[in-house]
Amino acid sequence: MILFASLLIACGDNTSSSSQQLNMKKNDCVKAELCELPDTESSYTGTKNVKHKFSANAGGERSFVVTFPKNYDSNLKYKLVFVFAGTNTTGKEMQEWFGKGWSDQVKGLEQEMEDTIFIYPNQFREWKFNSSSVKGWVLGPNAYEYYGDQDIQFIKELIQYARKQYSIDTKRIFATGHSWGGDMTAVVGCFLGNSFRAIAPVAANRPYWFENSDDTLVKCKGKPAVWTVFGLSDTHFDKNDNYSALFGKQQNDFWLNNHGCSATSGKKIGKGTTEYENCKVAPVRFTLFKDSEYSGGGDTTGHYPPDYFLKDVSNWFQSFN
Repeated sequence: MILFASLLIACGDNTSSSSQQLNMKKNDCVKAELCELPDTESSYTGTKNVKHKFSANAGGERSFVVTFPKNYDSNLKYKLVFVFAGTNTTGKEMQEWFGKGWSDQVKGLEQEMEDTIFIYPNQFREWKFNSSSVKGWVLGPNAYEYYGDQDIQFIKELIQYARKQYSIDTKRIFATGHSWGGDMTAVVGCFLGNSFRAIAPVAANRPYWFENSDDTLVKCKGKPAVWTVFGLSDTHFDKNDNYSALFGKQQNDFWLNNHGCSATSGKKIGKGTTEYENCKVAPVRFTLFKDSEYSGGGDTTGHYPPDYFLKDVSNWFQSFN
């Protein structure tokens, strides 16, 4: 487990050149609830761990990690990428893995994407699972036993917070995440789809969170493009059964149906990826990868994304103008 100190945004009567450039008034900082500790660096450089009091429906005080591009300028507009962590994983750990890359040969999202702010939200809820407690995401009204709207509301308010506090291009907000974080990526892409331009869930569960009690499927909001990524040998969800990427296929089928895509219109674009452009809502992509394509180690390599994913998803996100 990675241990890290909480870094909070500076405020006060500091008259340094960086503070003058930011033009951040003390009362604005107090209003943002980010003034507990002074900081000698610019508030909009590097990586910060932020705590903020959201509504009770969003869980009250929540935390997230945010990273800023070099030479952040509030007069410019920046892409925003949410990166959702998996089971018992913190935002900081997700930043170390997806944000920075998992080997010397694999650059992270923060290196691959220019002019981008990244937010790595922290999970809040705990459940009993196999006699132990685990942290994970609350996945909406249909996700028994992990159902509820708390985290959907949290991300909705976090988007509003980011739009007020940072200089965001609201037409280029994206999301990706792994495992339980892949679930959450799909969930916000559906229930908060009006806010996202494109999403890329990785190694997510089957989309039970979109199934209504009457066996119909949820109709998603908005028009985000979707790229589902899943391992051919991913046995994370059932270690005794290699089910040939069934859950990934089920999720892709959901998005093809939701986006009005023709299943026969897909074309191979390399590296196990099929792209469907003949869709009424937005394009859909589906990647099936081999476990040998991940170089970061671990005991369930079929559950981890291929080395090319971070570069390819970065290029994909940046292709949306």
